[in-house]
Amino acid sequence: MNISIISPGKFKKNTPFNEIFNYYKKRINLNIDLKEVKTFNFEKKKKLLFEKNEITKHLKASDYIVVLDKDGKMLSSKDFSVFLKKKMIERTKRICFLIGSELGLDVSIKKSHQIISFGKKTWPHQLIRIMLIEQIYRSLEIIKNSSYHK
Repeated sequence: MNISIISPGKFKKNTPFNEIFNYYKKRINLNIDLKEVKTFNFEKKKKLLFEKNEITKHLKASDYIVVLDKDGKMLSSKDFSVFLKKKMIERTKRICFLIGSELGLDVSIKKSHQIISFGKKTWPHQLIRIMLIEQIYRSLEIIKNSSYHK
């Protein structure tokens, strides 16, 4: 199974965010791909539309898409591991996790895909990338019954 994280903006080189992300990426035995999409400085409606177009360039019809949004379903780490294990058993080719900009994601993306939440707070998209990849790593460790998750 492959995992793509599609997120606005770019990590700056040699920053703690980038280093932490790559630390977890190296520990995961799956192909993790980070797609950093262009952001726009337009009024809200136009910005969301342009960002949606940038995101959809990276999606395939066969992808299983998960939107990260504060209004989504909150999953425990164990629940998230059950979700990932189910996708592995179903032989899902690629899961795409979509992270929005400071305005979120266009409503058309949110209404047509599974939505999960990391809480009701608004988080910087670069921090969400790290939280997501750590939870992916944690979930895989839960599946392996390692001591990482207590």
